[in-house]
Amino acid sequence: MENTTHIHAPVDRGLLPANPPIVDRFGRTFNYLRIALNEQCNLRCIYCMPEEGINFRSEDKLLTTKEIFRIIQIAAEMGVSKIRFTGGEPLLRKDLPKLIQYANQTKGVES
Repeated sequence: MENTTHIHAPVDRGLLPANPPIVDRFGRTFNYLRIALNEQCNLRCIYCMPEEGINFRSEDKLLTTKEIFRIIQIAAEMGVSKIRFTGGEPLLRKDLPKLIQYANQTKGVES
């Protein structure tokens, strides 16, 4: 399978930009990131939830608040200016207000 997205590693901060933007093989720059906060949902929409249900990951397998903060910071440094929190149902995550506040206060991220 051919990789279509390349994430460039940080380079010497004295010579080149610290974090070049994320660019795909067609030269398109990514400025938008979706972060799936969970898999859980309190609804059973037929287009999303099969009748037999789904075995969700336990909460200890999800990204922590601190890990998501780090992802937001790194993505912003690489030119991402838009962050969308998705799920399952992101409103089921108790730290969602903190995540939104952090993203809103991160330099380079548009509110």
